Amino acid sequence: MNPKRLTLILAGIGMIGVGLVAGLTNPTLEHYQSTASEEIASLLIREVCPGLHKNPTAIASFLQEGCQALSQGNTREIEDYIAYNTRHYNLGVASLFVTELPVQSIWTLGLFGQFLVLNALGPR
Repeated sequence: MNPKRLTLILAGIGMIGVGLVAGLTNPTLEHYQSTASEEIASLLIREVCPGLHKNPTAIASFLQEGCQALSQGNTREIEDYIAYNTRHYNLGVASLFVTELPVQSIWTLGLFGQFLVLNALGPR
């Protein structure tokens, strides 16, 4: 067999294999919602919650209760918010998730069971 033809056949088989694996590991909307809510909760616990005790206002004490719930793993409300505000485009081998937040839109690519944030910059 011609080496050039064999190379093309093997490359084609490899591309089909990669496409099959990508399609089988294409993240679902539920997986995205769960992962995004965990990431947001982690960010809030790490960046927002520690500064609330310095502010003795009523809103700060209300938010501290939310921080306690988040630190105990209660992310259901965040997950529900993400579910309501996210559009999911299943592209077969990948998925595109567009989450509309009050201050910005976040575009995320799901591929091979992982998520890559494409943009999270600036106001809408």
